[in-house]
Amino acid sequence: MDDRFPLQYQIICIVLTALFVWSFVISREPRQWRRLYQSHFCKAEDFSVNKNKAIDERLKKIGIIVSMFFLVADVGFFLWGASHQDRMKNESMSQDERLKLEELKKIRNATQSIAR
Repeated sequence: MDDRFPLQYQIICIVLTALFVWSFVISREPRQWRRLYQSHFCKAEDFSVNKNKAIDERLKKIGIIVSMFFLVADVGFFLWGASHQDRMKNESMSQDERLKLEELKKIRNATQSIAR
């Protein structure tokens, strides 16, 4: 298994991407999805043009909000998974190794500023 981007983060990203696409498609074409829902679960006499327009508008508004939530969560988990290797590397370092690394960074920064 690859430790750079673990499997659980990959699965989460795939699921969130699918949910984002699905909710975005619903918010772009709410009438089609409302009709599909009504044909399966509602009685024929319950249809009203004004009521259906209001439902379509609410679906569009809520669908965009939900799809943006899924998109933000997807990007967050992607970045969390992409930085997994660096986080695990930093956690496994001892205090002495961290101090040595900080000293090396200071020396490199000092030599770069002198070279300029």
